[in-house]
Amino acid sequence: MEVTLALLYLIIAVVSLALYFVKRNLSYWKDQGIPHEEPHIIMGNFKGLRTKYHIGQIVANYYRKFKGTGPFAGIHIVQRPAVVLLDKALIKNVLIKNFNNFTDRGLYYNEKADPLTGHLFLLDGQKWKVLRNKLSPTFTSGKMKYMYPTLLKVADHFIQVLSDQVKDDPIVDIHTMLGRFTTDIISSCAFGIECNSLGNSNSEFPRMGKKSIMQQRHNAFIMAMIDSFPKLARMLGMRIMPEDVHTFFMSTVKDTIAYREKHKIQRNDFLNILLELKNNENDKSGLGGLTVEEICAQVFVFFLGGFETSSSTVTYALHELAQHQDLQERLRQEINEALENSNDGTITYDMLKDMTYLAQVISETLRKHPVVAQLNRQALSDYVVPGHPKYVIKKGMP
Repeated sequence: MEVTLALLYLIIAVVSLALYFVKRNLSYWKDQGIPHEEPHIIMGNFKGLRTKYHIGQIVANYYRKFKGTGPFAGIHIVQRPAVVLLDKALIKNVLIKNFNNFTDRGLYYNEKADPLTGHLFLLDGQKWKVLRNKLSPTFTSGKMKYMYPTLLKVADHFIQVLSDQVKDDPIVDIHTMLGRFTTDIISSCAFGIECNSLGNSNSEFPRMGKKSIMQQRHNAFIMAMIDSFPKLARMLGMRIMPEDVHTFFMSTVKDTIAYREKHKIQRNDFLNILLELKNNENDKSGLGGLTVEEICAQVFVFFLGGFETSSSTVTYALHELAQHQDLQERLRQEINEALENSNDGTITYDMLKDMTYLAQVISETLRKHPVVAQLNRQALSDYVVPGHPKYVIKKGMP
């Protein structure tokens, strides 16, 4: 009987303590006197995530609701207090002026249990700094220029496939077609593999690429918990990458590396640059080479950041140009003038950089149709918003 009572008291104590911490966390912004929306006890301010709303919709609606109430609004990611920036000056401070205090993104990664998450856009702290110092010398305009012939080759194939398709059916799903086009470019520039998804709609590369973006290993609640308690999730060895996506990209990169090293193959692509770092060739950082797992992660995010973002941006650009015929004609004129000055009727890398209006069209498209729902940053130390002493972004707060 005494043991039963003791166990009951322990359960009550644990539940009471848990409720205390939940209440304390969920009342954080109320206690600070910061504009916020009453959070849900389980999902915070992200109720309906993935089942009803995309995260971008939730953040955008929150921004619109509290715009003008202060430099930022308080929000809860499950139990974790966070902020949504509302003021352009504060956004500039976080991303530029005071960037050194906001280098971390606060997103989940686990380079040991989930190697594909160990890339430059997820890592934090010293790990991010070391990797950035290793990779920064590799992204020179000269090395990017070496990949340009690959783009031209795939572009010629794209024109041929598109021309053949419109002969059979004048209605074309341009987003899907552009997705295959950018997949072929990125897979060649990143992996050194010609997957020919333009000619083969069943190619694994675009399917796995889309799956890595559209599908997650866990449901919305578990993912929210992982993002809220990343250190605990790392201790538990939580993985977020779908198993088949992990297997496909890891094996593809490892097999390609093994083949190149065995046959001493050199290519003007991203993987070759990383292999030079792996072997400590052209290493100006003094930090040592890359591991195979690090190479896999960087190639993966290079592919991920290129195929879907590029195809979506070009799709939106074509849609906008179709609606604004005068702008379309102005852009066509700039391209035709460049072609007239070309010796062989081909647009070179340097000519492309000089197309000012084309760059403006892409920039305006990205402004109207951003490819990323939100930018994440996390404070490395307490940050008091200039001119607003009540508004404090605490250390570790996203």
